[in-house]
Amino acid sequence: MRKFGGQYLAFLELSKIYNSNIISLRLGTDDVIVVTNSKLVHEVCFSEIYDGRPWNEFIKLRNMGMRKGITFNDGEEWKELRSWSVRALRSVGFAKEAMMELITEEMTLMTEKLANGGVQQIRSAFSPAVINVLWMLITGQKPFDNLSRLQTFLKLMERRAGRFDVAGGVIAAFPWLRYIAPEMSGYNFLVKLNNELKSFLMETINEHKEQYIKGNEADFIDLFLQEMYNNVEEQNDKVSVFSDDNLLVTLLDFFIAGFSTTTATLDNLFLQMANHQDIQRKLYKEINDVIGSHRLPKLEDRIKMPFAEAIITECQRLFHVTPIIGPRRVLKDTTLGNYKIPKNTTVLMHLYSNNMDPDLFPDPTSFRPERHINENGVYQKQHENIILFGKGKRRCPGEALAKSATFFFFVGVIQKFQLLPEPGKESIQIESKSGLIREPKPYKMLIVPR
Repeated sequence: MRKFGGQYLAFLELSKIYNSNIISLRLGTDDVIVVTNSKLVHEVCFSEIYDGRPWNEFIKLRNMGMRKGITFNDGEEWKELRSWSVRALRSVGFAKEAMMELITEEMTLMTEKLANGGVQQIRSAFSPAVINVLWMLITGQKPFDNLSRLQTFLKLMERRAGRFDVAGGVIAAFPWLRYIAPEMSGYNFLVKLNNELKSFLMETINEHKEQYIKGNEADFIDLFLQEMYNNVEEQNDKVSVFSDDNLLVTLLDFFIAGFSTTTATLDNLFLQMANHQDIQRKLYKEINDVIGSHRLPKLEDRIKMPFAEAIITECQRLFHVTPIIGPRRVLKDTTLGNYKIPKNTTVLMHLYSNNMDPDLFPDPTSFRPERHINENGVYQKQHENIILFGKGKRRCPGEALAKSATFFFFVGVIQKFQLLPEPGKESIQIESKSGLIREPKPYKMLIVPR
């Protein structure tokens, strides 16, 4: 995989070698197929037959040994919990006054960190802002009152980020390695990290329990506790999905997905702006026309800024942070593209091949935001074939929030600063880290206050 520059590129090469849109692999004890055809990828996304999740040793570790939460759960419990979580996130989302105040504070802090300009890593300015907003959304606690705890949490998340790949890692392929080589396989590291994350999140949950006042729910944890306590009061004999374990793993799901993907997306966006000055100038003109230079972006600005939306979409298409999604578990014997797929097979969907398909996106390797704007100058909300947040019932539940956060921080930075390659360099070299999330390796740029 290192030879090709990433797991997703290695899978694509295998697809070419065997001249097939479906390739079958034996990874340890698991049968895995990788789908690299747009039509077939969409079929998997929308068919309930593929809504299951595998349960191997690596995923057990990732989920702290519990088949709970949203990401690696399935069945009726998953359906109920996911549906409720989408509604809960909407009710505590970015339209709330307190959240908008926090966004404004975070953008102000980002501006202050970058105010001196010069050559620096821009990630250090926006990464804390992303985790702070996510923290407020989930816990209702202002980050400024929890700085030391949040710094600890941010370090935990960053330590975790490079240790995963979508096929499950060496522990999934060779689960017995955890017994004979616990250090080399990464097993000991993941167990230690799990214990730290669990302790951190349970401390926050228990604080909410102590301070909970019925009728005064202000954040995601409060709303979850409301459901939990209502079930007890009603003396419902049915086993409720609203349990401590489901809350713990759901929080883990949100922080892992929300933090990693949003920071990687912003990292890619700022790098592309430095490498494409013509596009950055056009975006800055749109910002000036719609927002001006004296106020910060607002939620209602998005609909008036088709070029900003197009840039974000094009960057996500070309540098998709999750080039492979899954893994899915086939719930019953089925057929896919003339191949028989047995029950319990693990399926991976190759989004990179879908979003880079030249039949769907002419000249796919070029960064062309204009492809997402129609002849009337209106942003095409969603090309029917592009996949950015998944599709079907396993579509990312935090999509709306992720889009809003990305818009705020991206436009807020370009409004105040011009981003350039380092002096003496024509562009920033694009090199990706290995791991589950596709993100650029650390880079520096010249930041010039406007």
